[in-house]
Amino acid sequence: MQKLLTAAVMSLSLLLAACGSSIDLVDAGTYTGTVDKAVPDEQEIYVTLDNGKRLELYFTEQTQLMRDDKPAQFAELSEGTPVSVTVSREGNANKPQKVEIRTR
Repeated sequence: MQKLLTAAVMSLSLLLAACGSSIDLVDAGTYTGTVDKAVPDEQEIYVTLDNGKRLELYFTEQTQLMRDDKPAQFAELSEGTPVSVTVSREGNANKPQKVEIRTR
């Protein structure tokens, strides 16, 4: 019985956590924000924009990652990193064309 209760509480916690982190779509353009999470294995970042919207961005071979107008490494992205992202919109997804690591 306790295992069932524990499983139910954990499931509810995961559901509530997922609800609080919705992903938004934006029009094509350039936006500024902060990296919430970087997932190196997936080449994926989550960015909260200055306007409050949250983007999920999967890097492709065409995505440019820059710092001070020079190529940067994905490992330089972490929670709290300020970025400027240029995205296109393809269907129900935003595609990162360029991610610029901003110096504060």
